Amino acid sequence: MPKTARGLHYEVTDLRPAWARSNPANRPVVFHHGIGANLSIFDEWVPIIAAHRPVARYDMRGFGQSVVPPESHQWTITELIDDLLDVATSAFGTAAVHVMGESMGGTIVLAAASRHPGRIVSASMSNAAISGGQIGHAPGWRDEIKRIGIDGWSRRLLDMRFVPGGAPPEAVAWIAEVQGKSREHVVVGLGELLVATDLTKELATYKSPLLLMMPDRSPFVSLAQATALADIVPQTEIAVFPGAKHGLPISHGREAARTLHGFLERVEGGRLAPPRTKG
Repeated sequence: MPKTARGLHYEVTDLRPAWARSNPANRPVVFHHGIGANLSIFDEWVPIIAAHRPVARYDMRGFGQSVVPPESHQWTITELIDDLLDVATSAFGTAAVHVMGESMGGTIVLAAASRHPGRIVSASMSNAAISGGQIGHAPGWRDEIKRIGIDGWSRRLLDMRFVPGGAPPEAVAWIAEVQGKSREHVVVGLGELLVATDLTKELATYKSPLLLMMPDRSPFVSLAQATALADIVPQTEIAVFPGAKHGLPISHGREAARTLHGFLERVEGGRLAPPRTKG
């Protein structure tokens, strides 16, 4: 399994027929998961997206098979953006890419697209926010984990990921197992970084296409936050998924992948709706 120079485990998948792989319009996509998951959270997305373009997924720093920082580590958004670009370069060289992130991964890919527009063609986010201070529940993770441990935190998070019967039992069991392996200091450090992050001001000059895929009942990220972001970024599309909580990438994986595919096709075909006028 390949790793980048920064210690990030990643996988590249390209399911296009050999004769279609030279099409320069089909730019690669780099996927970024959120806290408590690993790259496999996008397993149902890959066949749909990789049938049209190469896909790179990676384990976020601190999770899966990627490097785990020490407890004294100082987490920063800049470091996490550099991780994303490290994977993009390791997988695809200097080619410009699309980026897709879920939960905190969405916050990171949007920050990366804002700060490195030459490397990133478009950004897509699933159940993610731009202002951590508006995210529910995450501010209390340090005390919660101290009180009930990672296992208790994981069990509570499951209720926030899915409505009853909203995902196959085997999928719920899988994410429960993955979350349960999370390191306490990683969850707390990233959670507190996310709560302290606010991209509102820097997005005032953001111009790239943006897709927001939103659950209709996430306990973390409200639909009002998506509307507020769309008011800041003119070229934004919003797709709302009924019956979804914070586990949207699992509970609605295929549907979300088809939504992402359509967006990427419109971006590369120049068929997005004209940007809205702010104000």
